[in-house]
Formats: sequence, structure tokens, C-alpha cells
Amino acid sequence: MNESRVVGLSLLLAIGLAAVASAATESVAILGGSPIGLAIYLAVGIGLPQYVLARQTGSPLRLGVALFAVGAAVLSILAGVAMGTMTEEWGFGIVPILLLVVFGVLIGRSVDELRAGYRSRS
Repeated sequence: MNESRVVGLSLLLAIGLAAVASAATESVAILGGSPIGLAIYLAVGIGLPQYVLARQTGSPLRLGVALFAVGAAVLSILAGVAMGTMTEEWGFGIVPILLLVVFGVLIGRSVDELRAGYRSRS
């Protein structure tokens, strides 16, 4: 399965799961504005496709991004438990998640190009 399909299907799955959580809890999970919504988007929307692509390509960088995203999802859930509710609105939504994805891809590509540059010189 190519990269765009893996990422697209994972994003659709994350949106679907967030919609179900939002409908079931009557919260803003669909927008990633609650601990459960944020955890869904991080784990399923970012962690899952990066893990699948890391298995296909053998990239340790993608595996690291997947582990980082799942770790952030766990922290989101723990923060929700510490606050006493998983469905309370945090005041921010999907924007920080998208920012994390953009910077993660940018940093990952920069590291890949740096490695490729060092390999070509040796």
C-alpha cells in the first residue's frame, strides 16, 4: 500500500473515531479539543500511519515519530484523568496537532537530507 493511501485511510479512521467519541460523549472530540479527541488524532491519525510506513520502509525516524505521537496521546489521556474528565474542552483544537505534523515532517526530511549528504561524501 502506498504512502498516500496509508495516511489518507488513517486520517479518515481518526476522524471517524473522533466523531463516534464526540457523539457518544457529547463533547468536542471531533475537533481534537478534549483529551480523548486529541489522543485519537495523535495515536490513530499520526502514530498509526507512521508505524505502518516505518514497518514498510524500515525507517527508524518514522518509528520514532510514531512512538512520539503515541506517547503524546498517552500523556493526553493521563492529563484528562488528572483533570477528572476525558471530555472537557481544553480550549485548543486540531491546530496544535497539525503544527506537530508539519514540523515533524520538516525535521524528519531535514535529517534524511543531512544523512544523504554525509553518505554521498564518503
